[in-house]
Amino acid sequence: MKLLFPSYVFFCGSDEDHCTALTTNRLFQVVDVADQLGLVSQLMTVEKGLLCKAGLDPYPCRPVGTRTRIISGPLMGIEGVVIERKGAKARMVLEVTVLGQGAAMEIDYDLLEPIDSNLTANLAEMLRLVEESLQKN
Repeated sequence: MKLLFPSYVFFCGSDEDHCTALTTNRLFQVVDVADQLGLVSQLMTVEKGLLCKAGLDPYPCRPVGTRTRIISGPLMGIEGVVIERKGAKARMVLEVTVLGQGAAMEIDYDLLEPIDSNLTANLAEMLRLVEESLQKN
């Protein structure tokens, strides 16, 4: 069995739990997640695939067609759509929707984060259930 996300540890907890986890000296880096609901939804999707024995394989990049935002450097904050990936590079289109056109650029794919524009009440409910479950334990 291949690990899908080697070296990653996922946990939900309070600010105090976060500080306690950091003091263990077992974490190299903490990734702050602004969109907690989106992460929970995505992890639940992967979990469902694992439970159904769907034969998941690691996929280390933003899928083509993903709306993304540049998270670092002089282009930070620019949004576009990934149209191609070659090695460590992604080809991203900067759209001008009024014109029905855009401009393509190449960028390191690790500088991109997906933009989740479809958060729903269902995701909020899932997060609430996860938090309730954790509090019971």
